[in-house]
Amino acid sequence: MTVKLRETMAKEEEYDKLPDKDAAKEFYAKYEPKEILGRGISSTVRRCIEKETGKEYAAKIIDLSNDDSSVEATRQEISILRLVAGHPYIIELQDVFESTTFIFLVFELCKHGELFDYLTSVVTLSEKKTRYIMRQVFEGVQHIHSRGVVHRDLKPENILLDDNLNVKITDFGFARVIQKGEMLHDLCGTPGYLAPETLKTNMFDDAPGYSFEVDVWACGVIMYTLLVGCPPFWHRKQMVMLRNIMEGKYSFSSPEWTDISEDPKALIRKLLVTEPKQRISINQALKHEFFQSVKLQISGFDARRKFKMAILFVRAMVRIQRLRFTPEPLSIEAARCDPYRIKMLRKVVDGCAFRVYGHWVKKGEGQNRAALFENSPKTDLKQIYLANLSR
Repeated sequence: MTVKLRETMAKEEEYDKLPDKDAAKEFYAKYEPKEILGRGISSTVRRCIEKETGKEYAAKIIDLSNDDSSVEATRQEISILRLVAGHPYIIELQDVFESTTFIFLVFELCKHGELFDYLTSVVTLSEKKTRYIMRQVFEGVQHIHSRGVVHRDLKPENILLDDNLNVKITDFGFARVIQKGEMLHDLCGTPGYLAPETLKTNMFDDAPGYSFEVDVWACGVIMYTLLVGCPPFWHRKQMVMLRNIMEGKYSFSSPEWTDISEDPKALIRKLLVTEPKQRISINQALKHEFFQSVKLQISGFDARRKFKMAILFVRAMVRIQRLRFTPEPLSIEAARCDPYRIKMLRKVVDGCAFRVYGHWVKKGEGQNRAALFENSPKTDLKQIYLANLSR
């Protein structure tokens, strides 16, 4: 027997020992994997190209060898993904390849990545862009709930953005199908986005449980974060943060909120209500004033009145355009003692902080992101600084 033949037989024997060879062969026959887009504890996401059509997709390769329980969890996630499929704001599952050690999930590719990463790059979103994104999130959640599914882990990391910055809700690993009136009692999700009723199930034996309302609460946390860049209940000590959640303790007193109108604040107040029965529903949220466009209606046709309105409109637009080039009054004393209060300087400070420390921002709880917004100096350091200024 020649050396070449022995090497060939050895490779064939080694290949036959791979339990995932059939699933892998099917996947690699249909798709060509490219660069890695992300990594998880037991999974890797790669960009891949469908050989027949040339279309791009994202392949999530899940390693089952170290965790037998993840097989059933992944199958449950697949069934839920198929149950909620067909909506423009829900991630589309294209293909599934399963073996004893690996599962290949092929999704549509969202080139703009996670909403979390997009928010990190821009620091905060305008009211207009927040309205655009949150309307899609609410409509996506509305569809999920209509299928009897509660997501339980809504957060910016689990919301992807496609080429046109349209929302794609993903990661249904904690999602469950429940019947009307059914309550859940297991604790799962991300700490900063947990609803009070979810925490109560882990703290009190007689807690009633929770249902679809937990997703509404999470939407409120996401909306708050999009507008000012940091989550509402964050604290360096997690126990304090959880107590703030239980008490619904948050505020609009930070400098970032001074330029934000009342409508988004009013909606957030109705979303972040500690009592789930009093919390606004998804349908009611979509009908809120924040999402309603203002329409000017004039009965009949009056040429003179329309002409006057056109003149007033032009004057208003000219003044608005000039405001862009009119700097906010800034004194040396204000810039020295409290620069973060000035909108113009605040944007510069936040932008520089994220450019310098952007790699330090961790995903999951948004804690380090929130820490970047802590601009209040320690009391003793502040006193020393003011004492030096007075000399």
